[in-house]
Amino acid sequence: MTIQDPPLRNQPAYIIKMRAKPGSGNKLFELATVGMEKSGASDRFIILREDEDPDVLWNVEVFRSEQAKDDYESSPLADELRNEILDLLAEPPMLRIPVHPYSAADPRKF
Repeated sequence: MTIQDPPLRNQPAYIIKMRAKPGSGNKLFELATVGMEKSGASDRFIILREDEDPDVLWNVEVFRSEQAKDDYESSPLADELRNEILDLLAEPPMLRIPVHPYSAADPRKF
Protein backbone atom coordinates (compact mmCIF):
# COMPACT_ATOMS: atom_id res chain seq x y z
CA MET A 1 0.00 0.00 0.00
CA THR A 2 1.26 3.49 -0.78
CA ILE A 3 0.45 6.90 0.54
CA GLN A 4 -0.51 9.35 -2.21
CA ASP A 5 -1.87 12.22 -0.21
CA PRO A 6 -1.46 15.93 -0.97
CA PRO A 7 0.32 16.75 2.35
CA LEU A 8 3.15 14.34 1.50
CA ARG A 9 3.47 15.85 -1.96
CA ASN A 10 3.89 19.30 -0.40
CA GLN A 11 6.85 18.28 1.75
CA PRO A 12 10.27 19.34 0.42
CA ALA A 13 12.95 16.68 0.11
CA TYR A 14 16.52 16.13 -1.04
CA ILE A 15 18.41 13.32 -2.66
CA ILE A 16 22.06 13.64 -1.68
CA LYS A 17 25.09 11.59 -2.73
CA MET A 18 28.39 11.79 -0.84
CA ARG A 19 31.67 9.86 -1.03
CA ALA A 20 33.70 9.43 2.15
CA LYS A 21 37.47 9.46 2.28
CA PRO A 22 38.87 5.90 2.34
CA GLY A 23 38.40 4.51 5.83
CA SER A 24 35.86 7.19 6.82
CA GLY A 25 32.72 5.53 5.44
CA ASN A 26 31.45 4.10 8.72
CA LYS A 27 31.92 7.44 10.50
CA LEU A 28 30.09 9.29 7.68
CA PHE A 29 27.13 6.91 7.86
CA GLU A 30 27.00 7.13 11.65
CA LEU A 31 27.22 10.93 11.67
CA ALA A 32 24.60 11.30 8.94
CA THR A 33 22.19 9.00 10.78
CA VAL A 34 22.65 10.71 14.15
CA GLY A 35 22.30 14.11 12.49
CA MET A 36 19.03 13.14 10.83
CA GLU A 37 17.64 11.96 14.14
CA LYS A 38 18.85 15.04 16.05
CA SER A 39 17.56 17.63 13.58
CA GLY A 40 13.89 16.79 14.00
CA ALA A 41 13.25 18.53 10.66
CA SER A 42 12.57 15.34 8.72
CA ASP A 43 9.79 12.89 9.26
CA ARG A 44 11.23 10.35 6.82
CA PHE A 45 14.69 9.55 5.60
CA ILE A 46 16.58 6.63 4.21
CA ILE A 47 20.35 6.41 4.12
CA LEU A 48 21.70 3.96 1.58
CA ARG A 49 25.17 2.45 1.13
CA GLU A 50 26.31 1.39 -2.32
CA ASP A 51 27.13 -2.31 -2.63
CA GLU A 52 29.98 -1.70 -5.07
CA ASP A 53 31.49 1.22 -3.15
CA PRO A 54 30.75 1.20 0.60
CA ASP A 55 32.20 4.70 0.98
CA VAL A 56 29.30 6.16 -1.06
CA LEU A 57 26.26 7.38 0.86
CA TRP A 58 22.90 8.22 -0.68
CA ASN A 59 20.37 10.03 1.49
CA VAL A 60 16.72 10.60 0.69
CA GLU A 61 15.39 13.10 3.22
CA VAL A 62 11.80 14.35 3.47
CA PHE A 63 11.31 17.45 5.58
CA ARG A 64 8.15 18.06 7.60
CA SER A 65 7.62 21.42 5.86
CA GLU A 66 9.40 24.25 4.05
CA GLN A 67 9.66 26.04 7.39
CA ALA A 68 11.22 23.00 9.11
CA LYS A 69 13.75 22.71 6.26
CA ASP A 70 14.62 26.41 6.40
CA ASP A 71 14.88 26.41 10.20
CA TYR A 72 17.19 23.39 10.17
CA GLU A 73 19.38 24.66 7.33
CA SER A 74 20.03 27.93 9.19
CA SER A 75 20.56 26.30 12.61
CA PRO A 76 23.82 25.92 14.55
CA LEU A 77 23.26 22.13 14.46
CA ALA A 78 23.26 22.14 10.65
CA ASP A 79 26.51 24.13 10.60
CA GLU A 80 28.11 21.76 13.09
CA LEU A 81 27.04 18.64 11.19
CA ARG A 82 28.04 20.11 7.81
CA ASN A 83 31.53 20.89 9.10
CA GLU A 84 31.97 17.41 10.56
CA ILE A 85 30.61 15.73 7.43
CA LEU A 86 32.69 17.84 5.04
CA ASP A 87 35.84 16.76 6.92
CA LEU A 88 34.97 13.13 6.13
CA LEU A 89 34.34 13.60 2.40
CA ALA A 90 36.75 12.73 -0.38
CA GLU A 91 35.10 15.42 -2.54
CA PRO A 92 32.23 17.89 -2.21
CA PRO A 93 28.78 16.26 -2.16
CA MET A 94 28.26 14.92 -5.66
CA LEU A 95 24.53 15.50 -5.82
CA ARG A 96 21.98 17.50 -3.89
CA ILE A 97 18.77 17.40 -5.81
CA PRO A 98 15.67 19.18 -4.46
CA VAL A 99 12.59 17.00 -4.96
CA HIS A 100 9.06 16.47 -3.63
CA PRO A 101 7.63 13.02 -2.83
CA TYR A 102 4.93 11.62 -5.05
CA SER A 103 4.12 8.44 -3.11
CA ALA A 104 5.63 6.34 -0.33
CA ALA A 105 5.05 2.97 1.25
CA ASP A 106 2.86 3.22 4.32
CA PRO A 107 5.23 2.40 7.24
CA ARG A 108 2.27 1.34 9.39
CA LYS A 109 1.91 -1.75 7.16
CA PHE A 110 5.36 -3.10 8.02
